[in-house]
Amino acid sequence: MDQDKGIKLMNLLLINSSDKNAFAAFYRNGVLKTVYAEEFTSNTNAPERKADKLIHSLDKLSRENSLEEIDAIAITIGPGSFTGIRVGLSLAKGLAFGLGKKIIPVNNFELTLGRLTEINRDTEYCILLEAKLPEYYYAVHKNGEISTKGYLDLENILKNLTKNTIIVGDFDDETQLKHCYFKYINVKNLKSEAESFSRLAEDKFKNDEMIDSADA
Repeated sequence: MDQDKGIKLMNLLLINSSDKNAFAAFYRNGVLKTVYAEEFTSNTNAPERKADKLIHSLDKLSRENSLEEIDAIAITIGPGSFTGIRVGLSLAKGLAFGLGKKIIPVNNFELTLGRLTEINRDTEYCILLEAKLPEYYYAVHKNGEISTKGYLDLENILKNLTKNTIIVGDFDDETQLKHCYFKYINVKNLKSEAESFSRLAEDKFKNDEMIDSADA
């Protein structure tokens, strides 16, 4: 505890096991250190599993930062790849149990929306996460809350939106969206996932939005 300012400094471990951009990171007193799973490639022709790459990421972080010093472990909980979510949760739960720490769950809808440079509370956003194209996971967000979410193809998602809704996503190929009549924001070149993740985890830690490892 900083006795002069009365502010508790925090050390958080972040684990994102997404298919697109898996990484592990330390968020230490406002400073972010990220190690991406794609840094680790196999020297053989055999593909390396995501779990192995994330373990390598965690190992690299732990050589420079003591795991015993962390206050909590933040983990993405989907929606997304079932295998990726299971891998991330397994690693987070194992570490949390061994270290006696709590888990901060972060869903991928709020992670993606948090990459915007500014979020207007009165604006309706529809967050899209790629599933098995042409299907997307979607969530409609307004006034700080998600009102509707589900899993549909793009055409049927758009039918349920108003013309003032702004679509938000990390799009590799925007061809489908360019032919729709909705405004959209591609977050690819805005805040990084790691930056959004760290800010969300920090807020949840401060608000005590954490769970025991057994409940994750």
